[in-house]
Amino acid sequence: MIYIEYMEHDRSIPAELLADRGEKVPWPDEEGFSDDHPMAVLGRTLRLGPHPPYLTIWRCRTFEKLEEWEAYFKARKSLHAAASQNAIHLCQAGCYSEVLSGPPIEGGIQYIEFFKHDASRPEKLTALRFSKRAHMYENGVLNVVLCRMGPLGPEPGGLAIWTFERHGDVERIVLDHQWQKSLNIVRSGLYRKLGDEP
Repeated sequence: MIYIEYMEHDRSIPAELLADRGEKVPWPDEEGFSDDHPMAVLGRTLRLGPHPPYLTIWRCRTFEKLEEWEAYFKARKSLHAAASQNAIHLCQAGCYSEVLSGPPIEGGIQYIEFFKHDASRPEKLTALRFSKRAHMYENGVLNVVLCRMGPLGPEPGGLAIWTFERHGDVERIVLDHQWQKSLNIVRSGLYRKLGDEP
């Protein structure tokens, strides 16, 4: 399961405080959380994309882990957790199925497509349709395709995360209206890993 936090930060507090949220897990391995880890913390770049501007993407084993996370953070076992709560506004969150997996999210520019997810459509079909595009764009890599679990998360319900080397490489996918219509892509945005965005 993938859990995404959609965040904004208090502009009076340096955004670098969010960086630790994605560089390490806030709990030691022996507490039973070792299989839960962040995939990436992404920040919108050049204001190109929807609000809120930050996404923290976590991979966790099961739904039951959310209860353990909640108990952990309520206990405020670290000063970092309290500081983060003062610096970060968690606007909303969502739970997703990872229907297509590619290479890990690394450097470069992340282009995120937000698409309408129809829960009545088989996720395998969504994965197949996106996989057909995976090698269509020069210098582009499809990292992951996510579909919302039921209604548990914000609209439009689906995300596809790509990585490109340069801004110029993004142009072709941005102008690919045929696929955008076919896959019900309703908006998109440019992101970088936290700390790399201008």
